[in-house]
Amino acid sequence: MCGICGVVDIRKHGRAEPARVRGMADRIRHRGPDGDGFYDSPDHNAVLGSRRLSIIDVEGSDQPLYNEDRSIAMVFNGEIYNYRELRRELLRRNHTFWTEGDGENIIHLYEEYGLNLFSQLRGMYAFALWDTRNKRFVLAIDHIGMKQLYLHERDGMLHFASEAKALFADPATPREINLDVLDTYMSFGYMIGEETLFKGITRLMPGHAYVVEAGRETYMHPFWEFPQPSTKAAQTTGTVYKEAGDLLADSVRLHLRSDVPLGLFLSGGIDSAAILGLMSKEASGRVKTYTVGYETDTPDNELLHARRIAEHFQTDHHERVISAHDWWDGLQKAVYHHDEPIANSSAVSLLLLAEHTARDVKVVLTGLGGDELFGGYPAHTNLPQLLKNQESWGKLLGGGRDEGWPLFGNIEEYYPAMKRFRIIGALPTYLPRVQQATLPRDEAIRRMMSFDGLVFSDALRDQLYGDDLKAAWTNAQHKERTYSSIIARSWRDDPYNTAQALVINTWLTGNALLHTDKVTMAASLEARVPMFDPTLLKFAANVPSDIRMKSNKVVLREAMRSLIPEFALERPKQPFSTPIHHWFDNELSPRMREVLLDPNNVISGIFQRDNMTALLNDHFRGKTSQVEVMFRLLTLELWAQRFIKETAPLQA
Repeated sequence: MCGICGVVDIRKHGRAEPARVRGMADRIRHRGPDGDGFYDSPDHNAVLGSRRLSIIDVEGSDQPLYNEDRSIAMVFNGEIYNYRELRRELLRRNHTFWTEGDGENIIHLYEEYGLNLFSQLRGMYAFALWDTRNKRFVLAIDHIGMKQLYLHERDGMLHFASEAKALFADPATPREINLDVLDTYMSFGYMIGEETLFKGITRLMPGHAYVVEAGRETYMHPFWEFPQPSTKAAQTTGTVYKEAGDLLADSVRLHLRSDVPLGLFLSGGIDSAAILGLMSKEASGRVKTYTVGYETDTPDNELLHARRIAEHFQTDHHERVISAHDWWDGLQKAVYHHDEPIANSSAVSLLLLAEHTARDVKVVLTGLGGDELFGGYPAHTNLPQLLKNQESWGKLLGGGRDEGWPLFGNIEEYYPAMKRFRIIGALPTYLPRVQQATLPRDEAIRRMMSFDGLVFSDALRDQLYGDDLKAAWTNAQHKERTYSSIIARSWRDDPYNTAQALVINTWLTGNALLHTDKVTMAASLEARVPMFDPTLLKFAANVPSDIRMKSNKVVLREAMRSLIPEFALERPKQPFSTPIHHWFDNELSPRMREVLLDPNNVISGIFQRDNMTALLNDHFRGKTSQVEVMFRLLTLELWAQRFIKETAPLQA
């Protein structure tokens, strides 16, 4: 596990500068405190750098890694869990290894299979490979995006790094807000697609390799996408449950390969309980488990549920209990380590838990993925219902499908006030659903998946956006174009399968996996996600929806029934969240006001200052409920203070 970075001269004038790459590596020292390594190609067209966190082959496997004659050099971030099996086959094919580690397998697989190597890998990874003999450069991340790479291309030079902050080691890299995509962030609370909020910086998409070859233009090589269901023979429920259990057990077995101590992030839910049950069967000794909870007694608190599961499996259990002020301090760190704004309050809690966990272990497994693979989110049922509504009573409502039911344009601005009054009940929840049934398919799905009308809305866009932001949003249509392309890629004949693919291609890759990597690596802690083994992903895509959607995560529950106690199996789904609704109205209200109502804050030049102040004051006076909107604005402001101001420090 490491952080990688580098500069490649795409025009091949021999202008890559080693000193610049050393500066980039220094910005991501937290990802690899155990050492560094650098490679300068003989023609000076490429410089690669790495920071290493030693997990496997601790005494060896220093980077860069090489093939037998050192004609191929590579820097690598991640873990290849099936490295022992790959190594045996490669030795049989007469390859010679310099190390006992996992990463070197990639180089020899490249020698054997070229750009077809990826189907052999079971792991999480990002790597940069320089092939001097074939004059080829390959930059790639894993199939689902457990590791990330950021790219900036300027004047024929490609800069890349595990974290965007490393790119600013070059003072010529612009530190500007990309207004064209800011509406996307405000709408979702995170980014979708390859664009970032940094102008000129993009993310390499999961399952893709960026390739530079002599005599050819640079190009993207896609090698994986969430599979379309196959047309194999009908499956029985019993067969599905057994195969799910077998595949998950095999994945956990591989994910336990480590030469350093490891543990588990344990919540009170079935996902991490399933991983714990399988770890307890495989691991020698007591499993170390780690849970985060809150001083506030709220439904968000997982402490008691996790403690009960830990007691059942007799783990070595540890808890990190945080206060509102702990969380606020963690937020400042999370904003820096995320690079890009992500309005996910639980990511801050995870960062604080990672700091606590890293005192004992260097590797931690997590239960992330059960909801995405096995139908645990409301979207997995809401999206099929939306499509059904569109085909039935949605067509009967007045107004034209290009604009939706006109009534909503008149009442949408009152939604935040409605949420303050229980007498109205769930009315604000149902009204947007009626509107969505009258809209074109892609727009309806996008609005539903971003909770448009419930969190952000057209009324708020009109109220808050300044002229430049309105013009950028109108002209770029980034959110609309990008989401439509994701829908096209995710579309399946079965709407339940469409919902599954859509969650994976948006929320998972743009938020959940990204923040898990960032906040754990901030503490020099490696997080492993057994649910996203490629074989398990392929299996989940092929589970018939009439089996998968019988009840919430029924496949996972039944697969684990003999291993997990009944109280954990039957506990209703509870999202991993944070009591910010309580904190923002109480303990953290003064700090929120200080940041967001500061007349000199960075974002006041982007939004309509008076309207933004009025919106915030209405919330603090109890007139409306705008917690989610305030959190998006707060995260954006703290990010802009740290990354966009030219005088802001970019070291931790």
